[in-house]
Amino acid sequence: MIYINIDNHEPEEDWLNRADVLTASLLAAGSANERMQIIEDNEDMWGELKQHFCNVLHRKCWYSESVNDFAHCHVDHFRPKGRALAEDGTDQGGYWWLAFNWRNYRYSAPAGNIRKRDYFHVNANKAISHTDALEAEDIRFLDPCEPGDPEKLKFNNEGVVSPKNEETSTRDYIQAEYTIRRMNLNMQGLVEGRRDNYRKAAILIRETQELLALQSINYDMARHQAIKSKQKSLLDLANKFSPYSAAVKYCLKESGLDWALNIAIAA
Repeated sequence: MIYINIDNHEPEEDWLNRADVLTASLLAAGSANERMQIIEDNEDMWGELKQHFCNVLHRKCWYSESVNDFAHCHVDHFRPKGRALAEDGTDQGGYWWLAFNWRNYRYSAPAGNIRKRDYFHVNANKAISHTDALEAEDIRFLDPCEPGDPEKLKFNNEGVVSPKNEETSTRDYIQAEYTIRRMNLNMQGLVEGRRDNYRKAAILIRETQELLALQSINYDMARHQAIKSKQKSLLDLANKFSPYSAAVKYCLKESGLDWALNIAIAA
């Protein structure tokens, strides 16, 4: 998971205008059944934005960073539109008024989205209507569109993602553990993909550092080109459009090397 500033990806005006009309209809509806009928009759609305959001990270799932060329990916309602299930499975009430709010959409691989389903535990200040402030909610899911949330995850050389804060009573740990478990972010394919890229990065870092050590003793232009090539490979692996770039960036930062940290920042 990496941070995505969703405000930079506003849909076209025609879609926004149609969404505003539908949201007004939801607010004017006389019953929950009437609202759900409006939502069901207009499910194509978020489907229209699938390619738009797919292009944001060049086909990568916003939660897992996997590329899913042979899968029918989903436009996920981050806050569920129908039910919002707590950790124990009780319904805390869905966010029907956000059904056509594009800022509530996330591009998701199907495996993770099916696992997520209607689960959306809120620790405190649950919004129950359109007049309540979403900003006041203390939610348990990590959000790729929330600055700082992706930084609550860490990765190892086996490709496993885990909470960065290891103190189990902290909010950061609870959020990260819940997200990893509910989205199944340690399913085998994801672990293997992250492991391969993490290890590629680790090898490149080690080889580059060895060359830099030699370069500090005896500068050589051919060696300089080799160093540049390896650093460019690391930059490509850490690029936001590359699969599992968060794991690669974590590997770069964990090296403790200034030049590696600069690559992570540049990417």
